[in-house]
Amino acid sequence: MVLSRRNVLAMGLFGTASVVLPAHAQSRGATAGPLGHLGLDAGQFGLRPGASEDQSRQLQAALKQAAGRGAPLLLPPGRYRIGGVALPENARIVGVPGETHLVTANGQPVLIARNLSRAELSGLNFDGLDIPAAQRSGLLAAENVGELVISGCAFAKAGSVGLTLDRCGGRIAANHFREMRDAALFAIDSKGLTIEQNRVEDCGNNGIQIWRNQPGDDGSTVRGNHVMRIRTDAGGSGQNGNGISIFRAGGVIIEGNQLRDCTMTFIRNNSGSGVQMLGNQGRRCGEVGLYSEFAFEGAIIANNLVEDCAAGATMTNLDHGGRLAVCANNIIRRATRKAVPYSKDPVGGYGIHVEAEAAVTGNVIEEASDIGIALGWSWGMRNLAATGNVIRKTGIGISVSLVPKERNALVANNIIAEARDGAVIGTEYGKPVTGDLTKAPDARASGIVVANNAVR
Repeated sequence: MVLSRRNVLAMGLFGTASVVLPAHAQSRGATAGPLGHLGLDAGQFGLRPGASEDQSRQLQAALKQAAGRGAPLLLPPGRYRIGGVALPENARIVGVPGETHLVTANGQPVLIARNLSRAELSGLNFDGLDIPAAQRSGLLAAENVGELVISGCAFAKAGSVGLTLDRCGGRIAANHFREMRDAALFAIDSKGLTIEQNRVEDCGNNGIQIWRNQPGDDGSTVRGNHVMRIRTDAGGSGQNGNGISIFRAGGVIIEGNQLRDCTMTFIRNNSGSGVQMLGNQGRRCGEVGLYSEFAFEGAIIANNLVEDCAAGATMTNLDHGGRLAVCANNIIRRATRKAVPYSKDPVGGYGIHVEAEAAVTGNVIEEASDIGIALGWSWGMRNLAATGNVIRKTGIGISVSLVPKERNALVANNIIAEARDGAVIGTEYGKPVTGDLTKAPDARASGIVVANNAVR
């Protein structure tokens, strides 16, 4: 085997200098890659680390050759100016994590994946140079890719979005997104996408977005991500400022994520049915911590910890068909009414709010400035149960809307302590209209069963 300086460099980079390549691989110009896998050295195709010129043409040629041979393309450390390079079928690019940088040329997407069965990228750093880009333009733009695997990559300073995915499946794992003008990741009409163990920091409007053009089953999983410091630069009343945003996407599981300092919401589900928020932890947000709103059915919010927010968890909008929910075993602390960007008046101050066909059970709520659990709002109140919860240091412990002429609610077996304005109170449009229903019944609260609550 004849060892060129570039072959020695590529092999040394991946810690495989001792690997002896078979004769057929030597003849095809392959070098050893990670874990001894064979790959093509991009330098053979004229790519030069640190070159000032656009090297898109060289990378395109290298990818075509590598994919044709069924081999990964190995990119050594350095900076490469790239724009609009199309990934071929079964493309695989392997860089050195933290060292291989693909820098946008003229603000274009660096790489484009379109109509592929499979593509895989690892160890690449994408840099958008903070050049403004068209809305939802990604540093990597993928469309109709059956199995897209992106791991161990970094996306920085995107002019809009780090990664855009349109009708894609696959796995986005262990990547780092930072300093995006809009969002880290925008996925629409996904096909069972898995987004896990990524780190998302300092985004202008949203962290991770899972959306659909029309309501339907999406089947994505968002698991074990760290999402921090999400702003709301574009304003609005909820479409921006969210750590994880779900829109019309059904069957999404959001579990085990760590979220911090989101201007609006940690996790917001708008019109996605069968969405589950499980075992997440959020600290410091400006509006509702965990939100299921508008035309949803079958939401589960369980086993989460939410602290320092305007409101803990809300499952609302019966007026748009929002119904059928379980809110269970969450810990919610320090829900305080506060100002939000879209309103002159402060909002929130409650731990949990539900409206229709909902069970609220096993939650622990402490220090909600106004209400621990709000059953209904205005006429949006139907078939609600609050049982087995622990509520401490609130204004009202549990409020029940008495606006509907026909109402059905159960408030039983809760522990309510230090509720300043009463343990269980009937309200109309947010204003108390009864005394404490744990002390004496009230004819105005017909249809409301209040039983076996421990009040101190």
